[in-house]
Amino acid sequence: MSGSRVLRSRLSGGPVLWRVVLLLPVACYLAVPATAQAQSPGQAQPPGQARGMSAVSLLGDGLDAAWLLAAGLIVMGFLYLVTMLSLSRTRQQPPEAVPTGLFYVFVMPCLNEEAVIGASLRRLLATARDDIRVLVVDDGSDDATSSIVRGVHDERRWLLRRDLPNARSGKGAALNAAIAHLAARDEVAARDPNNVIVVVVDADGRLDSHAVDVVASYFSDPRTAGVQTGVRINNRHGNLLARMQDMEFVIYTDIFQRGRAHVDNVGLGGNGQFVRLSALRSLGDEPWTHSLTEDLDLGVRLLLAGWRNRFCSQADVHQQGVVRLRRLLRQRSRWFQGHLQSWRLIPRVIREARIRSLPDMLFHLSSPLLILLASLLTLAFGCSTAAVLADWFAGGPSPDPSLFAGAYLMAAVPAMICALVYRRQEPSSGFGVLRLIGYSHLYILYALVWFVAGWWAIARMLGGRNSWHKTARSPEEHLAAPALTAAASASAVTATMVTSEDVGLAPSQEHTGEPVPVDG
Repeated sequence: MSGSRVLRSRLSGGPVLWRVVLLLPVACYLAVPATAQAQSPGQAQPPGQARGMSAVSLLGDGLDAAWLLAAGLIVMGFLYLVTMLSLSRTRQQPPEAVPTGLFYVFVMPCLNEEAVIGASLRRLLATARDDIRVLVVDDGSDDATSSIVRGVHDERRWLLRRDLPNARSGKGAALNAAIAHLAARDEVAARDPNNVIVVVVDADGRLDSHAVDVVASYFSDPRTAGVQTGVRINNRHGNLLARMQDMEFVIYTDIFQRGRAHVDNVGLGGNGQFVRLSALRSLGDEPWTHSLTEDLDLGVRLLLAGWRNRFCSQADVHQQGVVRLRRLLRQRSRWFQGHLQSWRLIPRVIREARIRSLPDMLFHLSSPLLILLASLLTLAFGCSTAAVLADWFAGGPSPDPSLFAGAYLMAAVPAMICALVYRRQEPSSGFGVLRLIGYSHLYILYALVWFVAGWWAIARMLGGRNSWHKTARSPEEHLAAPALTAAASASAVTATMVTSEDVGLAPSQEHTGEPVPVDG
């Protein structure tokens, strides 16, 4: 059988997993002249056509490696999902002991957040408890952010104003400035840094009312550096794109964060992050890096330093979802680019990571490469499907239905599993089977966002670009928000992908020093 017929038979009749080919072989196959593909084995071939058939034969013989790669990636993805899903169903109970004497400093880095900062600040200060302080780091805003903060009259409210040229040098720089500022605060300096908990919250972040109380127990273990809460999208009920983001976060935290807790590889996010001050100081004077995803870097480096990170499934932080596709792509490309920057940690991970954490940590850090490969495989499958259908319409053999059924099941089954997990976290919505099926299929399309964002990030890196426009917020004064109280609520929503939250700060360019203007 000629190479072209081998190629055609595999595209229309072989095992499903082996039919997903890489983009380059598919492109080469589609470039083969139709007359050469139609050539029967016993027919005499002109010299030019013989050379074409020889090339096709070599291509057909060389595709086995591509099919093996595709099958390997698919199997690996399924096995990882099943493993994390199994581990996540084994619930880890929070420690029963609750430490005393903990002191919480909420740090809110912000840039031009006048639409949300007032409501967020008042929510955090609505409780009468005296063991919290809120430090707003205004990173060079040119709107009314600082004025609104100063208008909140509460001695527990602190304001650190950063001005250009020191400001707008990245979220990591703003957080490092906050840590340096806390060292000069008598209320912090007089306390044991093991008992001071720094809580990073976005300007639009809304913590569950019981968050502080349920997180506290995790710090009874002196080895615990950080605790990450779940993340929910608070405008999910009014926008379908926001709903998909909420589903994404629920899947990430409820499956993967829970699963990683069993292998000591819980990640920290940029919102709802509780970190012990002593752990931050163990990383040096500037614990946060200037990476675009400084939270990912922080979590990994704390683990490599011997600390432990925990995931709290009993509390969530609620934030605004992006409601415009282009803004979502811009945000995700920034996260993807920051993840690529974290590859510099891989040599340290190989040398210093715990044995039980090493495989998952490497898998997590290498996920951008897997996403790019998956995007090529997806595009290649679309091209090969189009070629098979075109051949069929031109009078060729009919395509094997299992080609399409298999591809559909490979995408739909994991999505349906994830949708079932998400449904358990949305008891109040009460969506039925039809909506469950609809969400799972929409999520398949939504996942394509990461393919586009990944290549956008690659283009930005190749062009040497690290800047982006901040994500716009919508005013939240009309939204009912829980206050931070000492009493835990009767029931807590269990938590849930992604990696870091967008505070809207400028990316890291250079660190030019720490400003000192302070209010409060």
